[in-house]
Amino acid sequence: MEIKLNELKEIKLKKEAPLVFPLFEGEEVDLKELNLSKPAEKILKNLKEGENEIILTEKGERVIFTCLGKKEKFNEKRFRIWIRKVFREAKSKRLENFEIVLENLPLKKSFLVKEAACNLLLANYRFFKGKKEEEKEVKEVSLLIKNSKSYLKELKEGEIIGEAVNFARELANLPPSELYPQKLAEKVKKEFKGNSFKIKVFDEKELEKLGFEGILRVGQGSSHPPRLIVIKYFGRKERKNFDLGLAGKGVIFDSGGLNIKNWEGMLEMHLDKSGAAAVLGALRAISKLKLPLNIVAAIPAVENLPSGKSYHPRDILKLYNGKTVEVIHTDAEGRLILADALSFLSKDFKPKFILDVATLCKGTLVALGQQIMAVFTNQENLEEKLKQLGEKSGDYLWIFPLWEEYQEEIKSDFAELRNIGKGGYGDPINATIFLKNFVGNLPWIHIDIAPTMSTVESQALSKGASGSGTRFLIAFAQEFLKEFKNG
Repeated sequence: MEIKLNELKEIKLKKEAPLVFPLFEGEEVDLKELNLSKPAEKILKNLKEGENEIILTEKGERVIFTCLGKKEKFNEKRFRIWIRKVFREAKSKRLENFEIVLENLPLKKSFLVKEAACNLLLANYRFFKGKKEEEKEVKEVSLLIKNSKSYLKELKEGEIIGEAVNFARELANLPPSELYPQKLAEKVKKEFKGNSFKIKVFDEKELEKLGFEGILRVGQGSSHPPRLIVIKYFGRKERKNFDLGLAGKGVIFDSGGLNIKNWEGMLEMHLDKSGAAAVLGALRAISKLKLPLNIVAAIPAVENLPSGKSYHPRDILKLYNGKTVEVIHTDAEGRLILADALSFLSKDFKPKFILDVATLCKGTLVALGQQIMAVFTNQENLEEKLKQLGEKSGDYLWIFPLWEEYQEEIKSDFAELRNIGKGGYGDPINATIFLKNFVGNLPWIHIDIAPTMSTVESQALSKGASGSGTRFLIAFAQEFLKEFKNG
């Protein structure tokens, strides 16, 4: 699908490309400008939020009026949903081409262009394996706005971000039979090649030798051995140190291990690699945006399966930074592989800031529902800025507490730590406190996308992976690290 940005001097209706015209409740429309008859005026004044009205001109051109509700309530979040719904409606009407007027919306034009491009691409994405696409494809969407040439950069940026999120969605959606750890490593090598990238993949022998026992033991129950995929991006080649360290949970499939899940609990566990997918999608966009940062990413890729070789409850593991962990439950595996990855980033690379993304705890889903990510940080002074960045990126988030008192909950009688808290309460906080033991003194953010890993109907996106976390990481790299990169 091609997205064009066209100059809006006067509206010229076209038979081959219907015009989408947004309006607010009670708003008057200049019908002369649209060459429409007077009777349409009464119809449009009575439109309510979410309602559409298609009006034909005498020459057969179509204008699709779409109501945005009350003007004073319209905001960035509503715009994102609206533009996706516009696309969905156009596709349901089998339109190959259409135009959207963006000029009179009460938001910054730079935002409108960027987010329109991004969210049109998000709405266009479908994951089809073994099922044919029955709907007609949209070939071209034109965005109409004044001084259009001033916003070409925003158009391109929105396209890059939308494509990156869809890349993450595609990776997360792939069935585990098609994307086991070694295959993921091969995909990464193919995707991230070029002068700006360096890739290193640690196999099971190297993981054993170097002491990545969390990754190795979680993945040893599968016939597909685990991998640690390390990607270095050099946007500032004159420097060797790293501004940002990223870690993404890459559990290709999570059965729960010996503490096996029920069948319903396994249905979406091919999406347990969504954290890794988000990191990879963000790196893809960061490189295409040519951001002047040096970034190192660590993706631990495993399958958590039951077999005669699986790790057990009561096993004691020695992780990469030397800390020992008693395994209480084998379905709390994500924190074990992330602990190794975070230790590796903090010890070997010492970036200025570490972020990890993971589908870590069902408790965050229970607390927040499916519309917002859970975020934890050891930098309390940044909490409000992180919320603002979530609003700006479209990856909305809520900050959870990270109190030292919870450390008592993960103390083991037989090792330094246990992989779930005592009593089974507060698991999202206990899990994050567990991870905190592996980042040293570095600034760190943990993003739990378990609530948002799959789409919901109200988001006007196709079923499956959402690509959650990708946009936040890109926005963080773009804006938030300005405070750190020159330090």
